[in-house]
Amino acid sequence: MESIPFLHANKMFTITLEDDLAFVIVRSILDQLLDSSAFDSEAQKYAEPYHINYDEEVFKVWVVEMEVIIQREQLL
Repeated sequence: MESIPFLHANKMFTITLEDDLAFVIVRSILDQLLDSSAFDSEAQKYAEPYHINYDEEVFKVWVVEMEVIIQREQLL
């Protein structure tokens, strides 16, 4: 897994990935997380992963403060 700093929407995130992802995918995932208020402290109390869709792919995403861990879901 690799962690990288990532500036998006005037916010600095730390993104941890196990696969290389295009920036457009990372930005879409962050936009969906921002839209769902995933970075609010109240939402983070539950620590459940988010399931984010991009095109025909699904990603499992964990949020801890401003750190985002992205894992590609294994489809059967």
